[in-house]
Amino acid sequence: MSAIAGCLALVPGAEPDEHWVRAAAAGMAHRGPDSEDFHADQHIALGFRRLATMDLAPGGEQPIYSADGRYVMVYDGQLYNHVELAKALRSRGVELRTDSDAEVLLETYGLLGREAVRKLRGMYAFAIWDSAKRELFCARDTFGLKPFYYLVDEPAAVVRFASERKALIGPGEVTALDHEALRRYLAFQYVPAPATMTPPVRVLPAGNAMVVRASGEVTVYRYWRAELRPADGPSVEAPARILDVLRDSVACHLRSDAPLGAFLSGGVDSAALCALAAERRPDLVTFTVGFDRRGYNEIENAQQTAAMLGLKCVPYLIGAEEFFAELPRIVWHLDDPMADAAAVPLWFAAREASRQVKVVLSGEGADELFGGYAVYHQPGLVRVSGHLPEWGRTPFQRAAAMLPAGVRGKGLLERTATPLQRRYIGNAHVFVDGQADLVLRTGQATAYDVTDPVYRQAAESGLDDVATMQLVDINTWLPGDVLVKADRMTMAHGLELRAPFLDREVMAVAARLSREEKTAGGLTKLALREAVGEVLPQEAAERPMLGFPVPIGWWLAGEWFGYASDVLREARTGRWVDQQAALTLLRRFRAGEPDVTWRQIWTLLVFSLWHQIYVEAVYDPKRLGWEAPPTR
Repeated sequence: MSAIAGCLALVPGAEPDEHWVRAAAAGMAHRGPDSEDFHADQHIALGFRRLATMDLAPGGEQPIYSADGRYVMVYDGQLYNHVELAKALRSRGVELRTDSDAEVLLETYGLLGREAVRKLRGMYAFAIWDSAKRELFCARDTFGLKPFYYLVDEPAAVVRFASERKALIGPGEVTALDHEALRRYLAFQYVPAPATMTPPVRVLPAGNAMVVRASGEVTVYRYWRAELRPADGPSVEAPARILDVLRDSVACHLRSDAPLGAFLSGGVDSAALCALAAERRPDLVTFTVGFDRRGYNEIENAQQTAAMLGLKCVPYLIGAEEFFAELPRIVWHLDDPMADAAAVPLWFAAREASRQVKVVLSGEGADELFGGYAVYHQPGLVRVSGHLPEWGRTPFQRAAAMLPAGVRGKGLLERTATPLQRRYIGNAHVFVDGQADLVLRTGQATAYDVTDPVYRQAAESGLDDVATMQLVDINTWLPGDVLVKADRMTMAHGLELRAPFLDREVMAVAARLSREEKTAGGLTKLALREAVGEVLPQEAAERPMLGFPVPIGWWLAGEWFGYASDVLREARTGRWVDQQAALTLLRRFRAGEPDVTWRQIWTLLVFSLWHQIYVEAVYDPKRLGWEAPPTR
């Protein structure tokens, strides 16, 4: 794991900016606190900061050069099949000099070229310079666990890239925002790829590769996309297949030369990973966090699960004062505004874990692959309405319009009156349709611009509504929200997060599950629960998901109302946001009006803090020590 950065000259006479590469690497020292190194020639400059978890000997250092000297690479990630790939390389006569997965990746590319990405099992973002072709090849893993940002700097005639957006445009350097990205942020609570809030920076989407030629040509293409092929009905063999593939994935993800632990919430996903990991590592240490409020504390459940498995559990109770004190630093780490409140407890969990281990297993991806979100359950009336023509929904639309906000049944009528592709854009839909117009001054984009291509793929594949919603989440929510917070919150503390559910072999099994094996009878992840019932006590296997919930609504309507009001008022966001309208929403929320949600307030609050950090430079990350490598 690491931070990577690079700068490629695009035309004769242009020079790679080695000084910038060194500064960018230094600003990401939290991602790679163990060592750094650089490469520079007349065409390209590359920088690397290392978090050493595999092959701790010097052979794991980067930038790394191919045996023939043709290629040089920087790479962030882990290949879980590097042992198998190394064996395949040796069978083809390739002599490997180290045990490093980086060398395996580079030599596989040297042998197979761009097709190498189809052989990789793991998480990765890398850049390989081919000195013979004068061509840079970059790729990001299939699910988007590892980040990759880039910009084409036309005045300097260079392309720059880095693991984090802040390395490309940092605090005080933001002079313009993408109006459409801001509008989509209010809908999704994050900025969907490939856009960022700060043009001209772009994010390389998950499952995409980029080719940059020294002639100036930049080509981005998709090499992988999720394919779901649900079976027509349940299979008695499905639970066994799930358990087998999970056990294999966990075994691969346990390969580490550094201390390893696991995050443990109260739900089945992390419990299953811990149970399978404990088969090989009975001394596994687990970490959990919670809040001192009923319904927002999973510590007791996590400790019970750990005790059942014979594992040590390290808890941490987060207070409101500490939560809000660390919030600006957390927003800085997230790069673009991202208003998933669960990022904050994850930051604390990572901080505590990093004091004892360098690697953690975590349950990201289980809900998307195995059907774990409650929203995947649709009442029969709502499901049937999906087959109605527009005129058939009119009575439901009229009935919903007649009911006041907050009245029981209004939401059901609204969902029945709205087709799935206009009702569901992912696990979060904060400002719906025209609601953003209440607070925004600019922009015309809609969330549907992002999700419509996914719905077309789902229709072409003949997917049912549950599989369709899964596909939307795998393409949007998972890489844009879940994995952003997973990467940034752990790497903020020099901690490597591994997600065994997000494995290509696990995906192959999950993609074949029938609707009934995912959601039925008011339950979620049925086949997964049945599978892990062999290694978990019944109570842990059947427990519903909470996922480090946060009492934001209680705080914003109560003792932290003044804090929220001050941030919304003092941030100089007036060019983009109607601040008085935002403050009015906050007051309406405090008054308990049912058509204003805490998520809407939180989304505006996070954007205002982000604006203070990156546009106004109210905070100085260097002076505050945010850029410093974590201490252990």
